[in-house]
Amino acid sequence: MKRLLLIMIVAMMAAACHRNDSEMVARAYDNYLYRSDIEGLVAPGTSAEDSIAIVTNYINQWIQQQVVLEKAKRNVGTDFDKELQNYKNSLITYQYEQLIVEQLLDTNVSDAAIAEYYEANAENFVLRSNILRCIYLKLPNGAPCIGHVRRLMNSTITDETIVDIQEEVAAYAVDFSFDSEKWIPFYTLQTKVPIDTYNEALYLRQNKLVELDDEEFTYLVRILEFKTVDDISPLQFEQQNIKEIILNHRKIDIIKNMQRDLLKEANAKGKIEIVS
Repeated sequence: MKRLLLIMIVAMMAAACHRNDSEMVARAYDNYLYRSDIEGLVAPGTSAEDSIAIVTNYINQWIQQQVVLEKAKRNVGTDFDKELQNYKNSLITYQYEQLIVEQLLDTNVSDAAIAEYYEANAENFVLRSNILRCIYLKLPNGAPCIGHVRRLMNSTITDETIVDIQEEVAAYAVDFSFDSEKWIPFYTLQTKVPIDTYNEALYLRQNKLVELDDEEFTYLVRILEFKTVDDISPLQFEQQNIKEIILNHRKIDIIKNMQRDLLKEANAKGKIEIVS
């Protein structure tokens, strides 16, 4: 019934636009929109009200586009053969380059290669946000382990300490991270712990153990190390980024070598001529 209602509305709109063509839905200058052009626009099961809104919006957008296009045709040249051919050539060339890269690219990047690149380009890895290494916990308020865990997290953090903390909170922790070697942005920690500060760098300098709570939970964070904006980013934080850079350099080299080889081959076959 709802589908039928939509068809009736479209038919009425078509009749209003052009009494002699029952298939036409709208006209803008010499351009026509037909019922077949909007078939499938509305998903099955859509309400009549939403269907009308979808179709009406589509028709209005189509009319707007045609009106602007008509004005543009009258004021802008319409000979795009050269531009279209250039675009086609660029697209074909790009597709071929990607095919060659897929065939030849070595995606294995060793830790040694990453470290070497980092050492040679460390000045390019200046931080634009504050980052830190930490461990954190989210515990229900009143959990019996909180006092002991607080003391452990305020002590020297070693692998043994982390194991002790894990054992203490195993039955209570709602959320946690014990990856003490991982660097994360400060804002990522804020998505886990309700830290509210207007000066992140000062907060990091002034806090080693953070304890916060809300109506349900207690949050404990031990800040192990941090770096602030304009510091050189640590290698561990940049590993994936450096890997992508190295792979991109390899891709560029593959394409350059392909271009050079094809040019050499074409020249050897006498397929190149420069007329002075």
